[in-house]
Amino acid sequence: MATSSSTTISPRRHESVSRWRSGQPPAFALLVYPITLLVGSLYSAISPTAQSQQQSTATRPGPVVPINYFARKDNIFNIYFVKVGWAWTTLAFVSLLFTQQAYTHSPVELRAKRSIKALLRYAVVTCAWILTTQWFFGPAIIDRMFTLSGGRCENISILADSPSPSSSAAAGTAHKVTEEIKTIFTAVACKAAAGHWKGGHDVSGHVFMLVLASAFLAVEALGASSEECKPLADGAKEKQHNINTMDHSAVADIDDRFKVWSLRFVWGVALLSWWMLLMTAIWFHTWLEKLSGLLIAISVIYITYYLPRTLTSWRYVIGIPGI
Repeated sequence: MATSSSTTISPRRHESVSRWRSGQPPAFALLVYPITLLVGSLYSAISPTAQSQQQSTATRPGPVVPINYFARKDNIFNIYFVKVGWAWTTLAFVSLLFTQQAYTHSPVELRAKRSIKALLRYAVVTCAWILTTQWFFGPAIIDRMFTLSGGRCENISILADSPSPSSSAAAGTAHKVTEEIKTIFTAVACKAAAGHWKGGHDVSGHVFMLVLASAFLAVEALGASSEECKPLADGAKEKQHNINTMDHSAVADIDDRFKVWSLRFVWGVALLSWWMLLMTAIWFHTWLEKLSGLLIAISVIYITYYLPRTLTSWRYVIGIPGI
């Protein structure tokens, strides 16, 4: 019986070890995100600087000069990084595909298989980003959630500047059109019309994107760079030894440099995303708005990277980074 028990447990242990060797982080690593939001929200609640900023925003009708640089929506990191965050994420991901050993130095068939599945994972998270923040058969999911929860676009300049209707019927029609316009605006269209969101549940698109981007890049980078750390069979070890001792060309040195700098770039984007997540947690949105953005992003990451570990049919389709 003891032999049978050990035989049953051993494959599971081997699978667990293989996951660690493939660079796949455990699920509890995702706790870094709720902890970040919690720390930022606590700081926002107890810091005199953050409280002063919130009071100024609430009491002054006009524009408020932010006390902290990162509380400004026009800070350089928000404009040139967060606002185009998915472009940076895509560039970092592509650099992995062209430089890391898992995609460049594996056998041709394995290389193609890994690349296709990596692109499928990228497609999944990109579609999630598009549907949630950009377009969902019209307004994006977060815009629809805002209007469905009672939110609307107020102080629209094109409505304020329109002439007053003379008849009561025309007035009623104009009022109806005005109310419809207020509820169908997307966040971008509302801002373009010099309006602002009011009421409703404004899911934090920044939190969603920053969590999704940083987690996506971190898991992909760990998987792509872990191939050289995997144990090799005896024959493969001998072959690898021969390659290492014989290949000292300048091309190999350049490849190594690209590989190192690519990883630095990827981790730089991921870490800056985390930092801007912390800044968002401190200076913007309510706790529930940040939490809802976090939950949507974590759900996408779970489906893309953690569900394949237990659901074999899904793993065959989307794969696991580095395996």
